[in-house]
Amino acid sequence: MSEEAFKNVQVLRGISVDQFLGTMGFFAASLSLNCTDCHTAESGGSWARYADDTPLKNTARRMVVMVNSINKADFGGERKVTCYTCHRGSQRPEVTPSLAEQYGTPPPEDPDKIEILNANGANQPSAEQILDKYIQALGGAQQLAKLTSFVAKGTYTGFDTDFAKVPVDIYAQAPGRRTTVVHTLAGDNTTTYDGQQAWVAAVDKPVPLMPLTGGDLEGARA
Repeated sequence: MSEEAFKNVQVLRGISVDQFLGTMGFFAASLSLNCTDCHTAESGGSWARYADDTPLKNTARRMVVMVNSINKADFGGERKVTCYTCHRGSQRPEVTPSLAEQYGTPPPEDPDKIEILNANGANQPSAEQILDKYIQALGGAQQLAKLTSFVAKGTYTGFDTDFAKVPVDIYAQAPGRRTTVVHTLAGDNTTTYDGQQAWVAAVDKPVPLMPLTGGDLEGARA
C-alpha cells in the first residue's frame, strides 16, 4: 500500500503503489507541473525527500479531499470531477470566460483525447467484444491458437526515456504470459505478466518489485 512504501502519506492512503504513482502523474498532467514543482528540488535524487512537506503538497491534499467530497455528494461516488476539470493544464483555474475563445475560431479537436466512459453506459461495446472483433480480423481464434510463443525486438520511446529511442525485447508464451524489457540509459525496465498478475522492476520505481493493479494491470494484460 502507498502508506507502507512512502512516508508522510496523509490522504491517498489504502491504494496500491502503482495507483499512487499514477495519481501523481495525473496531478502533474492536470496542472502542467513535474515532480519537483510540488516536492522539493532535492527529491529529484532521493525518494525519502518526497516526504518533505511543501505549500503545494498541502494544497493538493485539500484539493483531493474537496474533489472526493464533490464526487461523493453529487455523483454517487463516481469520478466525474477531477483536478483537470478546473485546472485544464494551469496552476490557477480560470474564473472569467475568455471573449477571444468565445468569439474566436474553435481550437481543433485533440485526436488523442481520452474520454472516461461510464461502465454501465448504453450502446458501448465491451472490451471482450472489441477483442473478439480484433481476433476475427487476424484470422480467428483457431488460426491464432497455432501461435504459442514469440520473441520480438524493437525500439521504445516515452517520457521515461526522455523520448529517446531505446531497445526493447518482448518474450511471450501462451496462454497470456509476457515479459517486456526496455533497456533505458539508467537501467532495464522490466514488466512481467504471468496470465493473472503483473509486476514491474525498474530503477526509477520506489520499490524493487511493484505489483500492478487496476488499469495498469489491464494494460499489462492487453
